[in-house]
Amino acid sequence: MIFHDYLSQAMVDYLTGTVSNYQRRVPNNLDRLVRTLRPGDVLLVEGNARISQIIMYMTQSSWSHAAMYLGDALLRWGGPEADRALEAFGPEASQLLIESDLKTGVAVIPLSHYLEHNLRICRPLGLRPESLDRVLVEMFQHLGVRYDHRNTLDLARYLIPFHLVPRRFRRRSLYLGSSSSREIICSALIAKAFYRVGITIQPPLQATGGHGGTPQVRHPSYIMPRDFDLSANFQILKPPSA
Repeated sequence: MIFHDYLSQAMVDYLTGTVSNYQRRVPNNLDRLVRTLRPGDVLLVEGNARISQIIMYMTQSSWSHAAMYLGDALLRWGGPEADRALEAFGPEASQLLIESDLKTGVAVIPLSHYLEHNLRICRPLGLRPESLDRVLVEMFQHLGVRYDHRNTLDLARYLIPFHLVPRRFRRRSLYLGSSSSREIICSALIAKAFYRVGITIQPPLQATGGHGGTPQVRHPSYIMPRDFDLSANFQILKPPSA
């Protein structure tokens, strides 16, 4: 068991290590970002970690990660998580994102964490205040949930030389692993919260078995960051530059 834990942690450390050739294309301005973002907005990130490069290559997209903007919603929600955020981030606790990370699990971080990354804002269309509350509650209820590292196969799939994976299997290879671990990856967690209020990310799949079948909504664990960018149910905003 000790060797297994060591191997899993070594995989995580390698995959979350940064690459040296990352290039930010447009400077970000934190004050303008704060004025533009609304709670419930999805922030797409072009990451600078090894796993980010893998996800972008496999999905043929610029976006490797998704987080949801909270603003000061967690502080207004209150409780131990709000207290910890205030202690950790001080004034920046009113500018929080919630995300699921391979290393830390589901947690909140300040918006400034991604200031040096390439970003895009995806705003859900038709999200009413009462629906936003339900989305945020769904996200808050997952705080502290960690990625299941017990199944090393979930991690090992990322170590396959991705340029050797046939094109038709590239995106599918990201869905390998246990269902429980897939459901807390960044985009799946957010998609699940929006599904609770009837906002889908992709068009329903046509049911099999003839014309009489009911179209099925794609399971949230199959949603990737790029799907928010392409979704008809989200308005795309480019972050205001410095």
